[in-house]
This record gives sequence, structure tokens and C-alpha cells, in this order.
Amino acid sequence: MKHRDWLRLKTEGEQICSRLRQQNYQCHKQTRRLTWKISLEGTSYLLTWQPAPVNHWSLIPNDTTPTREKLMHVIQNTLNTVTGEDIKTYQRIEQPEDFSRPWAIVRLLPNLRRYTVARFHNRTDAQDHLRILNRFIPVAEFEVLFDTPPDLEEEEN
Repeated sequence: MKHRDWLRLKTEGEQICSRLRQQNYQCHKQTRRLTWKISLEGTSYLLTWQPAPVNHWSLIPNDTTPTREKLMHVIQNTLNTVTGEDIKTYQRIEQPEDFSRPWAIVRLLPNLRRYTVARFHNRTDAQDHLRILNRFIPVAEFEVLFDTPPDLEEEEN
């Protein structure tokens, strides 16, 4: 990533946080990363820039709570104001699992929950992607696992 792109993205992130602070959110920048921890009343999210090939702002964890929807709306409005154009940040929400790619990277969440971040055909690709995730989001816990569909597991038993 070029330095001018880094500075542009850092400015976008700071403007998003500024708007969120006006709405009583707490926003803390992670050092040396394009990542901010956003929290309000015990609920925390990570706003992070996903580098190539994704190239968009992402809010993690990717769930369907009203709090997250409100946060995404504020982020969208801020980005539209900053760039002067209508931007849509791509967010996958509750898509069916693609078990044709059995190797998965999952983010470990509290209360023994997990979120599937990506799926791969082979383990090597998954481990390579895991190294990048750990570099850009060091506060999150990720694991690579061989994930089979639940109906296949029932047939084996």
C-alpha cells in the first residue's frame, strides 16, 4: 500500500470516529494499523480496512444486531460525505456456508461462538490468509479448521 493511500484511509477512519464520538461511541485507534475499536454500552466492534483483494471498510464481528446496523449507517453516511460520492461498503451478512471449500478460518468470539471469516480449498491457502489476518487484526483470535457440513457429520454417526 502506498503511503498516500495509507494517509487517506487513516483520515477516513478518523473522520468516521469523530462522527461516532459525537453520538457517544468510544473509539480507540489501534497502533500502526488501520483499525479502530468502537464500543458503546458494553458492545464492541472493530472497524478495519481490509487490504487487497477486498479493499473496503469492514465492521467485525459481522452480525445482524440493530447496533451494528446503526453503526454501518453512520459509517456509510460519513464515507459518502468525505468522498462526495455514494459509496457502498461490502458487508456479507448471514450467507449460507459454502462447504465445497472445507478449510475455514474462523474468528473465536465470546461464549464459545465463532464466525467464519473465509473458506479455502486447501490448508496452505488458509494458513497464508491467517498470517495476514493476524498481522492486520492482532487483537482478534483466528483459527484454521477443517469444517464439514453438519448433515455430513450426522450421516457418519
